[in-house]
Amino acid sequence: MTKQKEVVLEIRQAEGLDATLLVDFLDQVGAESDYMTLDEAGIGMTPSDMERFLLLQERADNRICLLLFLDQQLVGLLNITAAPQRSVRHIGEVFIVIQKSYWNQGLGQILLEEGVEWAHSTGVLRKLVLTVQVRNKRAVHVYQKLGFDIEGCQARGAYSAEGEFLDVYLMGKLID
Repeated sequence: MTKQKEVVLEIRQAEGLDATLLVDFLDQVGAESDYMTLDEAGIGMTPSDMERFLLLQERADNRICLLLFLDQQLVGLLNITAAPQRSVRHIGEVFIVIQKSYWNQGLGQILLEEGVEWAHSTGVLRKLVLTVQVRNKRAVHVYQKLGFDIEGCQARGAYSAEGEFLDVYLMGKLID
């Protein structure tokens, strides 16, 4: 009888020391999929740019960057960013990405659930918003499963590598 190795899943907040790891990861995933705003050009940040960004995220009460590791390998990222202005600081913009080789394993849902739970705990965020290409049906399903509603559709909200305009859903979830 073969014994299966137990996979260790860890989710933690990104730190300044993760800057190079994050830039490399985002550059990699940008080249893997045509479903997000990142593309083969990558994140377009240096590690020192990323370190400054992470410091801003860490200092704010309405922002967070969560990293998902499997056996100490970074395979997913969830970033929630909100503006500092009083009138909109309650709206967190969600960016989530899972490395393509780990798609369809429930990791995006686990990471997003963690982000939603964090948003509830802030006492500041009252709404989460995100955009997703209409053709990305699996992601739309996960978002709806977690309580995000389609609030609108942006025609030509994205452009594919094949030169095709793509519609994008605007989705939101109230945090109560």
